[in-house]
Amino acid sequence: MKYIYFALAIIGAAVPLTKLISFINEYGLDFSLLLQQAFENHISAFGWLDVIITVVVITFMTADFGKRYKIKHLWIPILASFTVGASFGLPVLMLMYTLKKESLK
Repeated sequence: MKYIYFALAIIGAAVPLTKLISFINEYGLDFSLLLQQAFENHISAFGWLDVIITVVVITFMTADFGKRYKIKHLWIPILASFTVGASFGLPVLMLMYTLKKESLK
């Protein structure tokens, strides 16, 4: 599973970042325009709110997994989630969890 989680982390970072890079190339670092477009209509607001809530859940999961399984460097999946998104942070967390489980065998 570690190879699957690693591949999903790469895909989960690359796909969203291509859209962010396209936005930055076209509009620059215009954060107010980014927020305006993100919440421009109900369906885009639905998507962004879903991602925001998922990132909060990943943060709590990371804290729980870290305490329960003594996983170190918990800032990595949290930073991945807040900077790129849940599609990157969750596979990173699961990869770290899988590697920890393998080290205990």
